[in-house]
Amino acid sequence: MHSHIGKYEVRKLLGRGATGSVWLASDPFNGREVAIKVLDEMPHDPEEARRAIKFFQNEASLAGKLRHPHIVSIFDAGVDKKDGKDLRYLVMELVDGTSLQPHCEPSALLPTARTAQIAYKCCRALEYANAAGVVHRDIKPANIMLRSDFDIKVSDFGAAQLARSDTTQVSGVGSPAYMSPEQIRGGEEIDFRSDMFSLGGVMYHMLTGNRPFMGGTAWELMEEILSKDPPAPSTVQPGIPAALDDIVMRALGKSRDERYGSWDDFAAVLEPMLSEEDATISRLSDIEEFNAMRRLGFFKRFSDLELWEVVRACRCRKVMAGAELIREGVEDDHIYVLAAGLLKVTQKGKLLNAVTPGDCVGEMVYARRSSAPRSATVTAVEMSWVLPLRIQDIDGFTDPCRARFSEAFLSVMAERLSMLGGRLVSLMQEQKVGLV
Repeated sequence: MHSHIGKYEVRKLLGRGATGSVWLASDPFNGREVAIKVLDEMPHDPEEARRAIKFFQNEASLAGKLRHPHIVSIFDAGVDKKDGKDLRYLVMELVDGTSLQPHCEPSALLPTARTAQIAYKCCRALEYANAAGVVHRDIKPANIMLRSDFDIKVSDFGAAQLARSDTTQVSGVGSPAYMSPEQIRGGEEIDFRSDMFSLGGVMYHMLTGNRPFMGGTAWELMEEILSKDPPAPSTVQPGIPAALDDIVMRALGKSRDERYGSWDDFAAVLEPMLSEEDATISRLSDIEEFNAMRRLGFFKRFSDLELWEVVRACRCRKVMAGAELIREGVEDDHIYVLAAGLLKVTQKGKLLNAVTPGDCVGEMVYARRSSAPRSATVTAVEMSWVLPLRIQDIDGFTDPCRARFSEAFLSVMAERLSMLGGRLVSLMQEQKVGLV
């Protein structure tokens, strides 16, 4: 074991594969723990060695490019000289969890709603990758990391097809059990729908404990993928909703045109199956929260990546009818975006305004950059869901995300000034006050 790889201090071995190893290391410049993948065992076969280097180059080329909450980030890549040899390495985000593989065992299957939730997050991650010109090409349980809070991270883009890159010329990639028919046939266009087929295979395995195609040999397996339809998941594991059967079987369509037309379409059919997975009434799941935020006017200009950043950092809170969020004359530094329900704004007991989903209250705190006694009281008229934010929360976001908040707050303040101006004119007309 080397004490250092590049500028990184190596702590311990995390795992070893056919062509490399993964190490826990410390990044002294950013003060964080990272995982370092090292290509240190080159295959003897020249063609296999070439492929291993191509895969490494693929992942290395993505360093800093795929920044999504559900994709393992690649921070750095380099070559270090060790014992007279070139040691190629990738520095990646450290994920505290395991792959989905254990949850494909019949004795450890997750509830169906959890599987739908995981698939939904994969759709969003792969949609983002596809928008960046990247097709993963090797989606399988081992390449989807699951944390203890059921958040996921898609990993290992070594086999990825990259737009406008000469590193795409690696044929025959993917794991046979989850490979799409067009990948097996070869010589055909590979696009996001190939990843869709593979994700359908992963869902099938997680729901039933069996792979969708069970050929005893590699040849039999490929023949099944090309020519046979697997039995519906519910016939293997009773209790699976018919709607989930339909989703999985469509994703496993033999031709690309049989599958969903976009990752958005795939995610949309999974969405109705997500709410039942969260048994608590006091907290929304991150999926429910993302969906709720995406529909709100306040977040209409936020990208998916920026919105996931908000969801991960600030969780929605349920407020019972009659509860006060802001009290007149009391200092606090909270801003609230209403996700669902109804709020009222009063001053000295007089109703000033009603707040509906997609609107916010308390935004002047951000404009002033400090807390101050509030000039009005904000009360929940009915059971509501709000997203609480503070100045330091917003300051902790990335520059693009902060810019979106500034833009949204300015829009809200401009609209309220316009409304106030209209009310002032109406009042002056009622009082027959002339305008000079």
